[in-house]
Amino acid sequence: MPADVHYRLARLEDARAVGELARRVTRRWILPGQPAAAAVKILASMSAKAIRTMIAEGRRFHLALIGDRLVGVAAMRDDSHLFQFFVSTRHQGRGIAGRLWQRVVRDAVRRAGTRRFTLNSSLVAVPVYLRLGFVLNGPMSKTAEGLVTMPMRLDLR
Repeated sequence: MPADVHYRLARLEDARAVGELARRVTRRWILPGQPAAAAVKILASMSAKAIRTMIAEGRRFHLALIGDRLVGVAAMRDDSHLFQFFVSTRHQGRGIAGRLWQRVVRDAVRRAGTRRFTLNSSLVAVPVYLRLGFVLNGPMSKTAEGLVTMPMRLDLR
């Protein structure tokens, strides 16, 4: 892992960079093979305006940065549901995702005493979440737009 990675919570002014990273990684890894209708909805949820609104409403976006460049984001709802988790393609495989996830867990446990975390994974990301300790939590599902996801959970001991 690069020694110069630092972590912090997102501020409203980070929304544009968060959206750009999320859309870039989504286009590269999640959208190939998905229906166009699913792509439109997913990408709209990652606009700077949508992210700014979510930050203002209290959703917590944890950021990984190298210098002032955003290289990772993990976003939580209700201190228990991970709804965005992205590491820049160039920086994958360096331990950033694991460190970012550890930070999210510590924050949620401290704030809310969270013991169970959930997420709906794209199929390509399932191996990443398995390495972080998540397990499959039900059958694959498909959104109205046709996006296939896998529900997963992690229970802390």
